[in-house]
Amino acid sequence: MSKETKLAKKEKKAAKKAAKLEKSQAAAYAKLVKKIDKKNAKAEKKANKKGKPFDPIPVPSQEEAFASAGGNKVGKIILTIILVLLIVYLIYFLVMWFKYEAPKYIDNGTSVSDSADESKAPVEYDRYSNPHKITTTPDYSVSEAKVLLKQVLHDQWDKLGYSSDPSAGSINYTANIIRVNNTDCYVFTAGSKTYAVSIKLSAVYVNKGGKYIPLTFHNDDILF
Repeated sequence: MSKETKLAKKEKKAAKKAAKLEKSQAAAYAKLVKKIDKKNAKAEKKANKKGKPFDPIPVPSQEEAFASAGGNKVGKIILTIILVLLIVYLIYFLVMWFKYEAPKYIDNGTSVSDSADESKAPVEYDRYSNPHKITTTPDYSVSEAKVLLKQVLHDQWDKLGYSSDPSAGSINYTANIIRVNNTDCYVFTAGSKTYAVSIKLSAVYVNKGGKYIPLTFHNDDILF
């Protein structure tokens, strides 16, 4: 078969295919026009009944109709591809989520999964303990509180209303502990007055009219 004959056959086949496509497009276009005309007739009748102006749906040309249809088809294909990709990603995420297992720590410090050597037991960690000394203020004894009160009496006897230093006299512990400013305090008597000394040695109070008033500690001299 010669080259010219093959070319003629291809042209004939292409022409037949084009004629078939044109015929099918013409039939589809006629169907579209009929559908639009039917809608316009219905809308016109409804508009006339209500006394409103009629705005008909424009009838596109055959080229416009099929150009628009082709664009919509491409858009639908793109949306379908995106939807499929999203579904695949969601399925992959769910599979990986349910398959995930947290690693276990073994005695050599490396992490392994359940599929690794099960003969190696997981490490048992000891509870944490602070190696440093406790830095909170301790509770002091009655004798230590008495020494502090003696120092305060010596430094502030004149401000407390005494005619002389009462720190050399007797300071008696009443065996009572009271709560002053949210702190437990030892209660002492000295020089006809009652005092409260914090068990943390953080403050000294004097009882005035049933209320414990804090004393200041400015310019104290250490005697003991």
